[in-house]
Amino acid sequence: MSEEKSLFETLGIDYEERNGLLYPIFEEESSSETIHVGKYGDLWMEYLKVNHPDRYRHLFRFGKLMTKAVEVNEDAYEMLDSIVSKYLEKHPPIDLNSTMEMWQIREQAKMMAEEMIFHDIVNQFH
Repeated sequence: MSEEKSLFETLGIDYEERNGLLYPIFEEESSSETIHVGKYGDLWMEYLKVNHPDRYRHLFRFGKLMTKAVEVNEDAYEMLDSIVSKYLEKHPPIDLNSTMEMWQIREQAKMMAEEMIFHDIVNQFH
C-alpha cells in the first residue's frame, strides 16, 4: 500500500519533527531559483488577486500560480510582437532615416498593443 504524498512533499519541501508533530521547513529561495513571471505575469497576478481572490488562492495553494503567470506573460509578449509588426507594416515611416519618427511609430504601436493585451489577456480570468 503506497502512501499518498502531501502537496509539500510533491513540491520537494522537507519536514522537521517538533514535539511529535511534523512541520514543513520553508526556506527563502535563492535569487537563482526564483521564477520571474515578467511584466504581464505580475500584472495578471495582481488583477487576479484583487478581482478573483478565490481563483488566486486556488492556483497558489496548488502551486500553479507562477506557472500560469509565466504562460500569461508569454502569450502577452507574443500578442505584442504580432500587433506591433502588423502596425509597422500598415504605418511605415515617411522618412526612413528619422530615428524620432520611427520611435514615435513604435511607441504608438506598443500603446495600442498593450491596450489590447490588457483587455484580452491580462485582465482575464484564466
